[in-house]
Amino acid sequence: MLRKGFLFPAVVLTFIVLLSCSAERKLAVEYVRKREPASALLIAPDFSYRYNFKIPDIENFYELSAEQKDSALFFSSDLLQYINDSTLFAAYLNGLSTGLGNYGFRTYSGESARKFIESGSDGLIINLAQLELEEYLDSISDEGTYSEEENYNYQFYLNAINFNSWFEIARVNKQDTTLVLYTSNKITDKFQGGYQYFPYTGDVKYYYSIDSITVDDVYNSAYSYSYYYAGLIFDYLMNDYIRTHLPPGVMPVGYYTYDRISGIVRKGFGQRLIRIR
Repeated sequence: MLRKGFLFPAVVLTFIVLLSCSAERKLAVEYVRKREPASALLIAPDFSYRYNFKIPDIENFYELSAEQKDSALFFSSDLLQYINDSTLFAAYLNGLSTGLGNYGFRTYSGESARKFIESGSDGLIINLAQLELEEYLDSISDEGTYSEEENYNYQFYLNAINFNSWFEIARVNKQDTTLVLYTSNKITDKFQGGYQYFPYTGDVKYYYSIDSITVDDVYNSAYSYSYYYAGLIFDYLMNDYIRTHLPPGVMPVGYYTYDRISGIVRKGFGQRLIRIR
């Protein structure tokens, strides 16, 4: 039982938290309705960083120089060496532009920077400062049980690609500090598998098939992830608006996300952008 001496402070604390949540939600809705800034200039880097972590079957690999190792790793990669940066960035910015457009932004490419400036709007500059692709082997484990004494564990590896993205976001005509935000996702080979039990012999075998990643899968994923990141950018800006418009000394209690399909603002518990600076 809660002691009477602690009842009043507990009620007050709960009331304060509820008031804070209510204020945050109102500010989130206010940001969604204002839809400011309304334009964004999207900039891509000159090249991507690509690293292969799958050690090649080369004699005396560990005795090579650092430059020779880097070269051997790159040219033994299954995917990275075949990726074209122009195609990669075109897919990435196309997805980002389409996604931001769904949130009400007018987007401009680097080639349209003059139009963006001449528009005179208080927009954003979203610079994909760095895109890093990492190729590696992802360990998969599948377990099966067919009796109290028979537990099976089959392990194998899938090809995987990490997409690591760093964004620099600045407001035009504002002296605010440039935000540096980071996020990461991955794609792997697709597989289907499972155990098959043979009751007459008591044997258990594991069968699986793999649909390997292709270069086109990398380009398609660049589009899909950047389309998704547009929502993460909107959510970050919305939560930054909440933080800067709360009364002095009041910190946000939660993180909010905007579901543009339903038009609802709710607490966000999924992936979010990480602020580096």
